[in-house]
Amino acid sequence: MKVFYTFIFCILIFSLLTVEVNAQSSVSISTGISKDINNSISFYQLPFSVMWKPSKRKKAPLFLELDYAVPFGSKSSGEAYTLNPALPQKVILQEKIMPYTFTLSVGFRIHLFTTKTNNAFYLNFIPLGICSQNIKVLYKKFDKENYEILNPDVNSDESGLVMSLSPVYYFHKEKQDMMIMLHLQTPLLKGDRDYALSYKYLAPLQLTIGYNL
Repeated sequence: MKVFYTFIFCILIFSLLTVEVNAQSSVSISTGISKDINNSISFYQLPFSVMWKPSKRKKAPLFLELDYAVPFGSKSSGEAYTLNPALPQKVILQEKIMPYTFTLSVGFRIHLFTTKTNNAFYLNFIPLGICSQNIKVLYKKFDKENYEILNPDVNSDESGLVMSLSPVYYFHKEKQDMMIMLHLQTPLLKGDRDYALSYKYLAPLQLTIGYNL
């Protein structure tokens, strides 16, 4: 339900900002690889990006973008302790952290140049995005009867505002534009958590390749 209201919110904003919508609208679809740059843990994801542009005209720069990323699964470690003198005081645990991200945003395309072969370079600036970061944590099986994890990582499901910037290059070929995009998004623009975790809000850096339909 949270995602539904977020979607409606972005659609309303986009409808208010869009001046012209015509039959020349287009959709860009891309996928690739994503790496978080805000954590010491290496979070890698498989991103899927859909961008809707109401008009192909350079003077109609608004667009609506949807980004969803699923994790490859990142391994970390934790510690568990016991008061039982017959057992080792501490054991090292294997921890798996899986971050899912979903972002809806409204942005502006800035046309930089077009080559003689009709290739085009744009800079996408997103001043307003709403991002949901759902992070699942799993610990490998251990002796829970005798050992206890101090300050364990827990699942989190948080949302907040984000901004992003993306250089995009379109390779013109017949009636399709192949594209390559480098997308950098800020962490959630909100205060620190009120509980300590080993991971922070994600700031994904995505490299995707796709088509402008």
